[in-house]
Amino acid sequence: MPSPAKTRIIVLHLTKQSDHGVVLHAVDSDAGRRSFLVRGLRRSGATAAFHSLALLEAVSGESPKSTLAYLKEWTPAPQLPHLRSDLIKSTVAMFISEVLYRSFTSEMADPALFDWLCEAIVTLDGTEGSIANFPCWFLVGYAVRMGFMPGESIEPDGLFPPAEAALFQQILHCPLQEALALPLSAQRRQSFLRKMLQYLSYHLGTTIDARSLDVLHEVLA
Repeated sequence: MPSPAKTRIIVLHLTKQSDHGVVLHAVDSDAGRRSFLVRGLRRSGATAAFHSLALLEAVSGESPKSTLAYLKEWTPAPQLPHLRSDLIKSTVAMFISEVLYRSFTSEMADPALFDWLCEAIVTLDGTEGSIANFPCWFLVGYAVRMGFMPGESIEPDGLFPPAEAALFQQILHCPLQEALALPLSAQRRQSFLRKMLQYLSYHLGTTIDARSLDVLHEVLA
């Protein structure tokens, strides 16, 4: 049996596997998108450690009885208190984790992307003031790091209207604090986020149906 392996993971989603077990869907620093079996989590009440976008240092193992790896140990690293206690930040985290859950499928390690995701998550937790534009800033950065830029010749007409492409470039080329200060209405943010999800869906060949987008709109409106 392989020796236990240490890794870092970003929590995306939990699904019930049995009365006492859950499947953790995550981004693994060493293996890209990955799922783990976590036993005893529901019974112990330790699910709080697996909130949306939690960053964990973990030890995983392999079992001959399952195709899934399992987590033996996990420790929050770092603690992200505001993603759990702040309604707006937890809702933004829920939206971002759902986007990643539905769009990030690569089973290959991407250290640069993983580090950027971790930095963005820590920044979300620690940013003071309004973060209403943070989801827009995140999706722009995510698209660029996945290798997509609006205006490529292979894109069909109308995929990304000029107004959205202009906002994309504006967000891309300004610091985070300036992006957060852009005077966008709730409707403008919602429209841009929907276009970004359509844009990512086209390039990734999937449908990113982020149900949390409507919840995010209500919270940020």
